[in-house]
Amino acid sequence: MKHTHTPMNQTTEITADNVCDFLKTFATDISIKDLKPISNRHRGGDNFTFYYRDDVILKIARNAYRARLLREVKLTECLHALSMPFTVAKPIIVHDQGFYAMFSRINGSSLPIDVLETFTTRELESFGKSLGTSLTFLHRHKFPDEVLDHIPRATDPFAVAIRDTRQKLAFIAENTTEIYTSRWREKLENLQERLNQRWAVVHTDLQINHLFFVQKNLEQLAIIDFADALLHDPAIDLSEFAIEMYSDLPPDGIVAKKVIDAVLKHYQTDDPAITEKVEFGLLIFQIGRAYQWVKNSVNQS
Repeated sequence: MKHTHTPMNQTTEITADNVCDFLKTFATDISIKDLKPISNRHRGGDNFTFYYRDDVILKIARNAYRARLLREVKLTECLHALSMPFTVAKPIIVHDQGFYAMFSRINGSSLPIDVLETFTTRELESFGKSLGTSLTFLHRHKFPDEVLDHIPRATDPFAVAIRDTRQKLAFIAENTTEIYTSRWREKLENLQERLNQRWAVVHTDLQINHLFFVQKNLEQLAIIDFADALLHDPAIDLSEFAIEMYSDLPPDGIVAKKVIDAVLKHYQTDDPAITEKVEFGLLIFQIGRAYQWVKNSVNQS
């Protein structure tokens, strides 16, 4: 890795090239020679991420994401102290302004999404139970104010999402005849009455690669990367998970539905509209993708 020799201060824009110099200035007790990049993850996203020695993950926040790193620390610190059906990385050291943080390294690995296609009925049941019960715990837990103070309220509750989606449908209809929006409009109108907003702490980035299984045991789940946690409707996590399943598993949707149904079977909620909210999440994803395609076409013409 190249190193620059520009004097470092706390407002210096951190890059892959100067991140080690930044640590030398602001984390003098961290040994640079003990850092090992985690593939290309150290170069992208909100943080530069490294293995440190054998049992620690080091995250150095990009300048604009220091509050998110502090959010992750506060949330996982609280979760780690609880008796839970899942595991989180334990914060070990954190810079008080969120420049960097060290977390315990989880002894596990995420599943390649195509492995879900090969699951037996029993494996699918174990997977669904692990994730469903874990999300139930997260969404029902009453976090203390000292944690909630770091978690912002979402800016796109259902009322806003419905309004934005209607605007996107209008834009699509005005600018192309290749996409028929009537079916989407009808579905949106049918769903909107069911979308009563609830508020809970949600992960909001529940991708398969943020689910770790300890020694490949489907009954020992760890959830990582809580930096994007928000106060939002609990269904958002299930919607995000469903979007990935339908996007990346076979296009007939059979495997995706089985996986989602397995999770919902073990997800405990008193919300009678949970399936409609997940359906709404899938709908706005479809419409958003079509909107982007039309917008790009308009910009190129």
